[in-house]
Amino acid sequence: MALASMFDGPHASVFTLSTTDSWHIMGVIAVFLVVYSFALVVHRLWYSPLAGFPGPKHLAVTSWYETVVDLFSHDFPERLCNMHEKYGPIVRVAPSELHINDADYFTTVFAAAASHRTDIIPPRGLGMDDSLGSTTHHDLHQLRRKPLDRFLSRQNVMRLQGIIHNEIRILDRMILTAKGKGTAVRLDHAFASFTGDVVGQVACGESPGLLDGPNFTPEWYTMIRGAAKAIPLLRHFPQIGSVMQCVPAGLLQKIFPNSTGFKILQLLGEKQIARIRTEVDREMKGETEVNSSMFHHLLRSDIPELEKHPTRLNAEAVSFLGAGTYPTAATLILTAYYILATPNVEDRLRNELKDVMARFDDEVPNYVDVEQVEYLGACIKEGLRILRLFRRKGRLSADEDLHYKQWTIPKNTLVTMSPYSLHMDPDVFPDPHQFNPERWLSKDPDPRMDRNLVPFLKGSRNCIGMK
Repeated sequence: MALASMFDGPHASVFTLSTTDSWHIMGVIAVFLVVYSFALVVHRLWYSPLAGFPGPKHLAVTSWYETVVDLFSHDFPERLCNMHEKYGPIVRVAPSELHINDADYFTTVFAAAASHRTDIIPPRGLGMDDSLGSTTHHDLHQLRRKPLDRFLSRQNVMRLQGIIHNEIRILDRMILTAKGKGTAVRLDHAFASFTGDVVGQVACGESPGLLDGPNFTPEWYTMIRGAAKAIPLLRHFPQIGSVMQCVPAGLLQKIFPNSTGFKILQLLGEKQIARIRTEVDREMKGETEVNSSMFHHLLRSDIPELEKHPTRLNAEAVSFLGAGTYPTAATLILTAYYILATPNVEDRLRNELKDVMARFDDEVPNYVDVEQVEYLGACIKEGLRILRLFRRKGRLSADEDLHYKQWTIPKNTLVTMSPYSLHMDPDVFPDPHQFNPERWLSKDPDPRMDRNLVPFLKGSRNCIGMK
């Protein structure tokens, strides 16, 4: 009562604001914001360490331009190419970011660990904040990567062929059931379910059985495709993603359907990690057989116990289930489309596969045999080259300045490069938008083609699943 009386009694004016006072405070705040914004613009244009680098002034001032383009016109990569034509090979594309379009410099930015340490500015709000791919600092990234490198080595991948072979047989059987029925086979659904089953089995030791579902479980493709479409928004507004992780999946489906995929992956990851932890505990007691999945391997490894915390492994599961499914499926979908849409390519590929596929389906060709089919390899390279899935990626040199031509790039500056720009360089790939596997089989191949083909990036942070 005594406290309440202070607000109602003769001293009430001390605790209330008049209309004049309110407008005065709002005016002060407005003036502060104007002065701060003006000072920020002045700093970024004239006093920032990146002030002398070429590029559009509006991009040097703010990142909002890219945000608007990403959300509405979706053509920032094309605009970036135009900027390089105007300003040269190095362009300041954000207040704290430089973009370089020079294939010879790629291995300097995406450097091997022996060259220099590289940090990143990871995306946030996608449920993968503590995963390998979102690890900011070089040393922690290398610690987390080491046991996974061992598991995903070429030698171990060869031992995992049986998993892939089994899923190939299921995929083949399901496609054949549609033969003669006059119905179309949705390869996007089929390949998404195929990669989902393979990744689930390899990473978690349990296939979700997506291929066996009616019509290849189209809900799975819809979910991961929706999640991919939500990434531009969540990349620019990570706070939305952080909030979404706390919202029930049913409610999220109603208010923001595309984002439901991340929530489902999060729940799926939590379920799988909990199951695997229980199985590993039982393995240690000799109560069950040893499972050879990636997360079983990780939990048995000698990494610090903090790195095995459920929260971190849940993030890793979301990363592997998502990144291992959609990009791989998208590559298969696009490559299959171009092969089927180009009769001479399809005919030659079928002819070159005759020998290696002669014993199918009694025997699925092994990895080494498939590698020997050069034309298949050329089709895969061309599919990876032409896929528009690879946005610009960046690194920060943690310990030393970088030098590019006459420019000195301060350490801890975000330097980005675009695989798509290198893949579409007409000087290296004539008629770059044409799907042309023969370009990789020339008797006198241009060595710049392999240099420019970087879908998995390079260096100490290259794609861990590229094998």
